[in-house]
Amino acid sequence: MIEHWEEFRIIENALKNLVDSLNTLPRIKKALTHLIKAGGKRTRPIIVLLSGKLAGGDYKDILDMALAVELIHTASLAHDDIIDRGVVRRNVETLNVKYDPSLAMLVGDWLISKSVELTSKYGEEIIRNFAKTGMLMSEGEIIDVYSVRDDIDEKEYFRCIEGKTASLFAYAARNAYKYVSGDNKKAERLFEYGFNLGVAYQLVDDLLEYLEIFEDKKSEFESLTLPLILEKKFGFKEAVNTVLNHIKGFARKSKSALEIFPKSEAKSKLLYLVDYMTFNLIRNYVTKNREILSLLESNLK
Repeated sequence: MIEHWEEFRIIENALKNLVDSLNTLPRIKKALTHLIKAGGKRTRPIIVLLSGKLAGGDYKDILDMALAVELIHTASLAHDDIIDRGVVRRNVETLNVKYDPSLAMLVGDWLISKSVELTSKYGEEIIRNFAKTGMLMSEGEIIDVYSVRDDIDEKEYFRCIEGKTASLFAYAARNAYKYVSGDNKKAERLFEYGFNLGVAYQLVDDLLEYLEIFEDKKSEFESLTLPLILEKKFGFKEAVNTVLNHIKGFARKSKSALEIFPKSEAKSKLLYLVDYMTFNLIRNYVTKNREILSLLESNLK
């Protein structure tokens, strides 16, 4: 479990220290404490640390980049919960429910600004890429919000998840490596790793939501995801199997991107994260439902 990894502990401690040291409004500090205590897998900032280590760097040199990635991700969740009228995330009340939507929106804005401040120390290229990533995340979310109204197709769906999810994974992996090593060619392989992992992970997330077996996330808004698009054409079973095949394909491409790198602890952990965020995640959610488990297990082998 990644919760036992050194990288996870580093991120958790750094987030707590960041909030504790802030000189800001009590409302903001209380809201940030709520968000941090809600927890999370911290996979994005962990990828930053591991990619930097893969390049021969030290965690302390890229810790602020890792924190920036986690903060902009947290901001996106706060904003998403307002849009989706979400009430529960990670088994705790969303910020817009515990306090109010106005505070949730403004704290999300604050987090984005703080993430830019943290990134600024790494130079023009890194912060420009970070800004572009933020724009891609917003563009993807806009497609998602209007997906039902616009009745999007498969092509537009993938454009959506490439922006709102995969772009940040790609940034997390590529830019940490590039900052430490200066090697553009290998940094692009890390981009491929993160991008494909991000797509695979979002496909898993949408599949689990489609199967209605989430227990730690509730909202009133429904977007048009790939399983729903495929069900209209081919029915339930074919939709599920097709999505699973996509997940396997993107997971395979994510792992293949790391073949250029020699064996190391960092590489092993990056490879493990692919399974952790795809097939392991699916199995963990579906074990309580034998019918769904039977359908999925035949495809996951």
